[in-house]
Order: sequence, then C-alpha cells, then structure tokens
Amino acid sequence: MVKVKKEEKAPQPFIAKPIRQRLIIRPPSSYSKLMYALAARFPDMEHRLKLADNYIEPHEYIGRAVSLSLMNSVIFSVAIVLFLFVINGMLFEPAHLLALLMIPIMFLLFFMMWLAQPSVRASRRARDVDRDLVFAGRHLVIALKSGVPLFDAMVGVTQDYGEVSREFNKIVEKITLGESMTNAMRDVANLNPSKYFNRVVLQMVNAIVSGSDAASALDSVLDQVSQEQLIQMKEYGQKLNPFSMFFMLFGIVFPSLGVVFFTIILSFSGGVGAGLGSILLPVVFIALVGIQISFLSAMESSRPRVMLV
Repeated sequence: MVKVKKEEKAPQPFIAKPIRQRLIIRPPSSYSKLMYALAARFPDMEHRLKLADNYIEPHEYIGRAVSLSLMNSVIFSVAIVLFLFVINGMLFEPAHLLALLMIPIMFLLFFMMWLAQPSVRASRRARDVDRDLVFAGRHLVIALKSGVPLFDAMVGVTQDYGEVSREFNKIVEKITLGESMTNAMRDVANLNPSKYFNRVVLQMVNAIVSGSDAASALDSVLDQVSQEQLIQMKEYGQKLNPFSMFFMLFGIVFPSLGVVFFTIILSFSGGVGAGLGSILLPVVFIALVGIQISFLSAMESSRPRVMLV
C-alpha cells in the first residue's frame, strides 16, 4: 500500500484567550453600614475634607477616626493606670478603676478631636496661602503689565510661593487638560479655604468675563488684601497685652498658689489627706502642663501668618 502523506498545517499564531474573571460583589459589612450612618450625621464632612486638601471619602475618614479614637483612649487609660501604679505601688485601686472607666469619655474627646481635624487643617492651609498671596499677586501684576498672557503668568507663579504655587498649579493643570480658564479658576477657588485667595481669583475671573484689564483689577484687589492684613497684625498686637495678663494669672499665679494652699490643707488632714494627695497631685501636675500648652498654642494659632509688603 502506498502511504499517503498527510498535509502539514501551517502553525497558527498563539492568541491568548481572555480570562473571564467573575466579579465578586461583597455586601457591605455591618461596620461599613455603621460608618455610612455616622457619616450621614455630618453632611458637611465631605466639603471640609476637600477644603483641607484631603479627598478621602467621608465614611472612610469616620472609620479611621473611630478606630484611632478607640486605640488612643485605651492607650491613654492604661498609661494613667501605670503612672498611678508607679506612684502608689499598688494595682487595682479605686482610682485605677476610675481611670479605666474614663475610656468612653476619652473616646468621645478623641473622636471630637478627629472630627475637628479637617477644619484645623483647612485653617492652617488658609494661613499658608495668605502668607505668600500678595507676593504671588504682585508677580502676576508685573507679568500682565509686561504683556505676558494670563496663562503664562500663572505658569510663572507655580513655583517659589509655597501653598499659593500649589493652587495655581492646580489651575494650570485643569486648563492643560482642556477645561476652560474661568471654570478652572472657579473650581480651585471654591475648594480653597482662604477668603483672600477666593477674592483675588474671582476678581481675575470677573475681569476675564467682562473683558476688562485683568492687571488693574488684580492690582486693586491686592491693595485691599494688603491693607486688611496690616489691620490683622495691628489687632493681634492689641490682643497680646490682655492675653499675656490672663496667661500670667491662670497659667502661673493661680496654679502656684493653689498647689501651695492645697498642700497645706492636706497636711492638716492626716493620713486620708496624704493618700488623697498622692493621687490628686499628679493629676494637678498634668492639668497644669495642659493649661500651659493650651495657652501657648492659642497664642501661636491666633498670630496672623502674613508677610507685609
């Protein structure tokens, strides 16, 4: 028999078959539902997070705040118990149990602190913007009066001006991606906590829409901003005298005299006073340290962070 030679097929190119992945849609857990419910109780949290330049979802931020508050309250309570144990040398006394029972109160305090954190960061961001805003504005005015287009002038202030450069960099990026100049400037201004920055940018937008001279409009609004910043510095100087007096009274004089009188009274009360003093004196010391820190932080936070020209 004659063997028939089979025709050899040409090798086919390898084509990778698409892998079908089954999407697993997991229902939200009870913890996630609780965080969504808590976030619904704070409807302005999303806007505050954006003003703080934090684009995390509100329910995620609330979840982090709850977990961190619980951890901090437990650690703080255990630290108080250990501190009292080092002083008294005994464990599981009523004062120690009281410190453990304060965990829910400290949890609420820490949780409120984390809720206020976006507002604090937004105000800090506003102060950083106000510090260099006048200098960046003068740069824009000089560039516009020299015949430079507005877009190129804004590109020129995207460096060397701190937080203001970051904001103008956002405007330049939006314009580069195809958004109109006025819409990009409005979007960035609405998400900036500085009222001076909003005024400057919106004044530029109004000049563009109306077709007027942007350099003269910007120059006039910068004069107003610099005058208001000068008034803020004068008001801060006037506040320092009464603030320093209250600091001397409530931070130095009253605590010192109070500790002296408290020690004298406990010395006449015998053993009960001595046991009570061993517990209360460390608490008073911690309270005094907290008062000193709060006074100093209040003085520092109330100082306007502006640079006058």
